[in-house]
Amino acid sequence: MEKFELPLSEYTIGKRLWQELSFLLLLLAIFLFFVGLNVVYFTATIIMYVLLLSLKRNRIIVQVDFNSEEREVYLHYFYLIFFKRREIIPYQNLNYKMSLKRFGFGAATPTLELFKEKILVGEIRKEGKWKWQEETIEQINQKLKTICE
Repeated sequence: MEKFELPLSEYTIGKRLWQELSFLLLLLAIFLFFVGLNVVYFTATIIMYVLLLSLKRNRIIVQVDFNSEEREVYLHYFYLIFFKRREIIPYQNLNYKMSLKRFGFGAATPTLELFKEKILVGEIRKEGKWKWQEETIEQINQKLKTICE
């Protein structure tokens, strides 16, 4: 089994909390400024935010395992900040593409997107939050080329 992993310093619990909850803090500050202390708005905002986190499609992959014996790829990512999940994709259902993606108002970031057939499963970023090293991404890209061809 060949294993590629994002450096542990890139996805510590503190970084995951800050990256995912910073938007919630901004929303709460906006509500506080315009509406004042209103429990209904705060509760609704928190519930909507948890739902958005659970439905979020662009998962940041923290580990990729290639199992040549089973002919499967295991993609590990975090779900709702704390829970580590694993997606299993057989080689015949695996698709990928390297493209530039824009996150927010920033510049386009080179991103390796992994698909299970046509459904986006996760992404590996070269820059921004949870960035992988360029040589690791190239190794994964080469491995994917050999698998998908």
